[in-house]
Amino acid sequence: MDRVELGRWLSLALVPLGVWLFVGGPIASAALGVPVVLLGLTGFGLSDRLFDPDAASSEGGVDARAADLVQLGAALLVFGLLTVASGRFESVSVVIASLRSPGASAFVAVLAGAFLGGGMAVLTYRWGRLRAVSQTIWFRAVGGAATFGTHLALLVAAPSSAFLYAAVYATGRLIALFRLPPSSRW
Repeated sequence: MDRVELGRWLSLALVPLGVWLFVGGPIASAALGVPVVLLGLTGFGLSDRLFDPDAASSEGGVDARAADLVQLGAALLVFGLLTVASGRFESVSVVIASLRSPGASAFVAVLAGAFLGGGMAVLTYRWGRLRAVSQTIWFRAVGGAATFGTHLALLVAAPSSAFLYAAVYATGRLIALFRLPPSSRW
């Protein structure tokens, strides 16, 4: 099974998960159901562009950035799913109150979010050897495990720091997305 076919199947698997979240879950997970279904359908429809490494080199800058935005949206959706699945979500006022006097977990969240969000993109762009390695499935699997494992660890330790991590991750990723050339070159 090649990457495009695997991507299609995984994207298609998101559709029943989204329907289940929408129909059978609590209110917080019901709100995630529709984006999960839409992400699954989008991933299935764009699987040739998203999962084929050869297609990334031939597409334009706008298409590559759109694929990167879809990947960022998918990462944020997984952050939300992990939060709902762990039952560790807090209200916005509790998160803001806890961040007024940040502890060590908040600093870890900011550093990890900056490194895994935008820092890895900058390193991958700057070093050709790392760019070549980053195209392998193993590198992406380790990177995904580090990204989502950090979020899950912060959810267990301090849920407000996990929210901060997700915000810094997304901000760093967006900055790298619009300050660097399209990802087909990194």
